[in-house]
Amino acid sequence: MSKQSKVGSRLVTAATTVAAGLLLSSCGSAAPGIAAKVGDDELTVREVDRAAGQMCTALGDQFEQQSTVLPMSFVRQGTIQLMILRAQALQVADDYGIEPGSSYRNELAQRQRSAATMPRDVRSTYVELTSANALATDVVNQVGAIVLADQGVSDPTEEQTTQAGVDVFNQWPDANGIDIDPRYGLEAVDGVLKPIDTNTSVAVGELAKKGLETDPDTAFARTLPLNQRCG
Repeated sequence: MSKQSKVGSRLVTAATTVAAGLLLSSCGSAAPGIAAKVGDDELTVREVDRAAGQMCTALGDQFEQQSTVLPMSFVRQGTIQLMILRAQALQVADDYGIEPGSSYRNELAQRQRSAATMPRDVRSTYVELTSANALATDVVNQVGAIVLADQGVSDPTEEQTTQAGVDVFNQWPDANGIDIDPRYGLEAVDGVLKPIDTNTSVAVGELAKKGLETDPDTAFARTLPLNQRCG
């Protein structure tokens, strides 16, 4: 895997690989000024922009070491995926009256150690978002155990427990809703949030087309103004 792919994996695919099958569904679009509505929670455009900027700062040293530059649109996309995943996981946990367990706390501690050398004002955002996968996985497994116990399943396998929890997550958006502003270029494909071109305009020039690619192009990113790139 290339350095660029590793960075992209950190920001984008992290939100769609939970429990080897956790799915997030989206439909419709959020209201003006709202980047995404996740059940009872609203993520504003300002919050997403701020979090994306903080993630860019937090990963600055890594980007510099790898000579990586990304379009900020790509960073915002990955950031909102993680924010949505975290919001859903917390609400599912609340629905079942559970608290994140030891596996999540261990991941949180590891992320906090990693963030110790980062600027103080970006640490909490970095820790929250990069631990979103661990949070969702923890909740999935706890919920799965509850569901199977209620069904009278004794001594379930790890796979059964995970699948039961994943099923709850998959059904949750239908009952509670996850709506995302099209500007973030995300769409539910087979139930998974994936990058897709949702722009209403048509890209004509070569640079314009590069700006719509779902995989980041470092060479293209270097041509962008400073406030539109990360790294």
